[in-house]
Amino acid sequence: MLTPIRPLFKCCRKLSSINMHPLYQPLIRGDRAALARAITLSESSLDRHKKEASNLMNSILLYNQNNPTGSLRIGISGPPGAGKSTFIEGFGLQLTDNNHKVAVLAVDPSSSLSGGSLLADKTRMQGLSAHPSAFIRPSPSRGHLGGVARATNDAIQLCEAAGYDIIIVETVGAGQSEIAVANMTDLFTLLIPPGSGDEL
Repeated sequence: MLTPIRPLFKCCRKLSSINMHPLYQPLIRGDRAALARAITLSESSLDRHKKEASNLMNSILLYNQNNPTGSLRIGISGPPGAGKSTFIEGFGLQLTDNNHKVAVLAVDPSSSLSGGSLLADKTRMQGLSAHPSAFIRPSPSRGHLGGVARATNDAIQLCEAAGYDIIIVETVGAGQSEIAVANMTDLFTLLIPPGSGDEL
């Protein structure tokens, strides 16, 4: 006797819901706390967290493929003191005033001695961080080269799944070789203080 097909489909749906990460549903609904926890999970170096993060990211990548947001990814780099955070706050507030959802992924340098990081970019963007249509996430570079963090690309995918249509990635205070963000974004912007360098 042939097994009915419909019960098998129901069984598969139940199994998929059982294996689904608990952060998945609140994240795709736009829950900022779930988004922050998902990024923390993707940044973790613990082996058990890496497996958990991999399972979550597989679901998120599939969701983004089936539900493209048409988001714009913007990379912003420049030397320390160029005004990156000040520019992002003003630009971000203008975008939110025009009904955009803005996510800012700010990468801070980490100490080579303690591994710690100040993560002060969110403090510099107090107006934008308080806006309900904005999400700001500072992350330590942890020695990762290129001006970004190891999990920055995953964080971009998570923000897109949460419904943010403008993703801004602020690099650490960069020199001339920290350009990895250019490969992750649609638009790359370099901010330079007045009087820096020459005409070349």
